Amino acid sequence: MNDPVVLRLPRWSVVAALVTLVALVALVAVLRSAPGATAAPGQGLAARSGVYTVDRVKLSVGEQVTLYRNAAFKVVARCLDLGGGQVEAAYGLRALVDNALAFSTDASNETDTRLDRADGLWRWSGYEPSDTMPRYYGYDYYQEVIAESPRGDVLIARVSAGVHMRGADCIYNGLFID
Repeated sequence: MNDPVVLRLPRWSVVAALVTLVALVALVAVLRSAPGATAAPGQGLAARSGVYTVDRVKLSVGEQVTLYRNAAFKVVARCLDLGGGQVEAAYGLRALVDNALAFSTDASNETDTRLDRADGLWRWSGYEPSDTMPRYYGYDYYQEVIAESPRGDVLIARVSAGVHMRGADCIYNGLFID
């Protein structure tokens, strides 16, 4: 008859495993508590720190919405009518402070720039969908911007967007880390 195998772990490893499990459960709870955006066009979202997601914000042609806002930056989406049924799901970064820095890249171009409040909306991506038929872009690196305020506040924003989809002229999803 075989004796059962007994696994004996040092006490510190059991404690470490429990601490890790509690930390992971807490992290999941924090991430789940970040609600998806249901903001109406033109309605701003409250400032916050951490990880924030925006799920399927729908806009009609001519509408705009703030996808994310913190003390130094906001990310704005605009649904543009280009005529002849062609729609563009535009989005960009607006500095709420002067002398901010921003960096983005696409397949052929790296851009770093200085932004001030007076600069208006800076459209960082060359991958904004525009078409008369359904089109969706969800590139990771090419649709991301990293911005830093003069105080050192950092925002990493990634937006995916589509046109003529899900019953809307434009749709947006986003991941924001600050």
